[in-house]
Amino acid sequence: MKMTDLNYENVKVGKNVSIANNCTFGKILPESEQGKFTFGDYCSIHDNCRFFVSDADFIMGDYGTIHNNTFVTGYKTCTIGHNAWIGQNSILNATDALTIGNNCGIGAYSKIWTHAAWGDLILGCRIAVGLHDFESKSGKVIIGDDFWGIGQITISPGVKIGNKVIALTHSLITKDIPDNTIVGGIPAKPIAIDGDFRAYRELSESEKFDMMKRFATIFSKLKKIKLMIDETSKTIILGNHEIVIKCTDDQFGENDSTVTYFDLVRRTYTKRHNPLEREFMNFTLTYKAKFVPE
Repeated sequence: MKMTDLNYENVKVGKNVSIANNCTFGKILPESEQGKFTFGDYCSIHDNCRFFVSDADFIMGDYGTIHNNTFVTGYKTCTIGHNAWIGQNSILNATDALTIGNNCGIGAYSKIWTHAAWGDLILGCRIAVGLHDFESKSGKVIIGDDFWGIGQITISPGVKIGNKVIALTHSLITKDIPDNTIVGGIPAKPIAIDGDFRAYRELSESEKFDMMKRFATIFSKLKKIKLMIDETSKTIILGNHEIVIKCTDDQFGENDSTVTYFDLVRRTYTKRHNPLEREFMNFTLTYKAKFVPE
């Protein structure tokens, strides 16, 4: 870890956070206050990432991954939820507030902007968005849960993106996007796949249970651990009872502090930090299922 003009007090990390070589944490202007950086449990920050934050916070939840050469900068708080994946050579600008929800993926070479400024104000320039030190139009960007920007996307200042949105490669997002929509193009517009504009279809409990049984079976074979499936209660148990997965809307009736409980309907889990829990989370995080801590 490389520190630039930074006190260790300004970086707080959770359990087993990895920060790779030549990562820089700094501030934008010498006269500004150093921002604070918080990384949740099991985050991974790859080589050559640069963080320059002044007078604000950068906050990332658990299991976040930021790939190499990503650049983060701003004067306002940047909040990223759990299970984020930020591709290499991306830019996250938080000159105005930037909020990214849980379970979001931002593909490589993507850019999120919260400000637009260059033409002189004294000349009457009409484009002044998200300035940190002068009254201007808000440029804050809000991205909901389960957003997936496939790669090389650009998000303009002042945009609000709903939950469960998929933006295809090279999308230029200049306007708000409603929940459960696929968009693409320059500028980005809703796109139908097989005649359907939805990014996600609704699955029944039984469909989710059947899919999770397949995932759990693969995981148990890979790790050479026990697998028990209760068809009546739609419950899956892995290992020596380290993991219990409930696939119905029923609440858990037990609360053993040594067991990690996964709730497939609510997409939550009880964080116990046991080794099998972490292995299962990493196994499912790719494209199978994502869970956030209760």
